[in-house]
Amino acid sequence: MALVSVAELKAVLNIGDLYPDAVLDVVIASAENTILSLLQRYGYAVNRLYADTDNTIRMGTTEPHDLYVGQNVTLSGLFPSQYNGTAVVAVLVDATVVEVNKTHGQTSLTVDHPLIPAGRIADTAQLAVYDTIPEVREAALAISVDIFQSRQAPGGQLQGVDFTPAPYRLGRSLFSRVSGLLARYTDTGTLVG
Repeated sequence: MALVSVAELKAVLNIGDLYPDAVLDVVIASAENTILSLLQRYGYAVNRLYADTDNTIRMGTTEPHDLYVGQNVTLSGLFPSQYNGTAVVAVLVDATVVEVNKTHGQTSLTVDHPLIPAGRIADTAQLAVYDTIPEVREAALAISVDIFQSRQAPGGQLQGVDFTPAPYRLGRSLFSRVSGLLARYTDTGTLVG
C-alpha cells in the first residue's frame, strides 16, 4: 500500500533527485504508519508472541479477534522486525491467539514474550481502501513533508523568513494539522486525553 509516492513527495518538495529514494521511502513510511495508526480499520493489537516454527508465527491479541483462516493480513509494529509485513492466517487457536504463515528469515523465538508497545494485525484489503481516499492521501503527504523538513532543519526546528524559530514540526500538533482531513475516518479509540 502506498498513500504517497516518492515522485509526489519530490514534486511537492521541489527537490528533484537531490535526495536518494531510500531516504524518501523512510519518510513516507513514517508518515503512512502515523496516519494508519489513527484510522478506523479491521485490526487488533498484538500483545504477545508465543513461538515461531517453519515460518508460522503464533501471537496473542489484546481482545477477541474476528480473523478467519486464509485471510491476508498485515503485521506491523512487531519485534523482531522480520515478523512485519504481509501474512496469511493459518490457525485460529482460540479467541485471542492466532497463527499466521509468514516467511521471516532465520529469527527463532522459542519462549513466549510480551510486546510493549503492542504490534498490530490488520486486514490487508481494508487498509488498501485508504489508498483511494483523497483526504487520507493529502494528510499522508502533509505529514511526509513535515517529517522531511524536520529531518533537514537543525534540531528539527524550521525558521521563518525573518529568521525567527518556528514551532517544532513533529510535536504534539502533528496530528492536529491534519485532523480535519481525517475526521471522517479517525478511530475514536486511538484518541487519548
